[in-house]
Amino acid sequence: MLFAAGCSSNDNDAEQGSESPLQETEEETSGTGQDYEGDGGLLWKVVHGETTMYVQGTIHLGHEDFYPLAPEIEKAYESSDVVLPEINMFEAEVNEEEINEMALFEGDTNLDDVLSEEAYAKLSDLFEENEMAIENYEDFEPWFIGMLLGEFSHKESDLAPEYGVDLYFLQRSLEDNKEIVELETIELQYDVLSGNSMKTQVEMLESTLENFEETGSSLDELGYDWIHGDKDGLVDQLSEGFGSFDEEYQLGLNDNRNINMANKLDEILQRDDGQTYFVIIGSAHVVIEPSVLSELEKDGYEIERVY
Repeated sequence: MLFAAGCSSNDNDAEQGSESPLQETEEETSGTGQDYEGDGGLLWKVVHGETTMYVQGTIHLGHEDFYPLAPEIEKAYESSDVVLPEINMFEAEVNEEEINEMALFEGDTNLDDVLSEEAYAKLSDLFEENEMAIENYEDFEPWFIGMLLGEFSHKESDLAPEYGVDLYFLQRSLEDNKEIVELETIELQYDVLSGNSMKTQVEMLESTLENFEETGSSLDELGYDWIHGDKDGLVDQLSEGFGSFDEEYQLGLNDNRNINMANKLDEILQRDDGQTYFVIIGSAHVVIEPSVLSELEKDGYEIERVY
């Protein structure tokens, strides 16, 4: 759930140019009856001199009923000259060798050594249900296995990556020939996930396994809160997720990244080049303190909630 509103996804569909949410897709969502017809929310505006910057909190999964979004959001995008995502999923290239260096255990340690017997057994069952063999992933650290479980959880939710809000705007940006400037890199996001201590990684994975049956409904609730602009609901969900682990987890996944992104946005605003910018970042980065917005406020900017 935190990944859905925090780190961007770079799955193969995005790399190969998946269909826009504006287009039809053959894959259907599970359909649990949740109401996803709404306008979308979490849009802010910052003005400095002749430069305007819109900051749109997103989720990296979505539903076909999300679109089109609120007129205010659509107009903000349309007025923009430059789109600023966390990463450009259409151009991010993953170096398999580098990922293996980060994801593989050192020495003779493996998953069976660090997970509880109960957690390992449940993980093995989940892999088997998804026609994968746990034996092929014994040498991978818990953070990487957690990413695989994220892929499994999509199948249990109404939401799907091909309807992700970031993907929606990135696809349109390509079609509209807008300039796209990344705020982060895919390597940085992998560094964040792999940089947690083994203790934190194990806690994250075992918590995911323990609550896996509820993951689909949690994602559905996240999508519902987002499309209906329920900021408090999003804060409650995401704060609960961060609160499950020690400070190291939130510091790496959210706090440090928010400060870095806010610094980059500050640099752009200070250039005051007269352009309009449309920032698309996971909702965790605009609702969990210290947020990108609160960091910009510290720098003296006035933040206006548009929607």
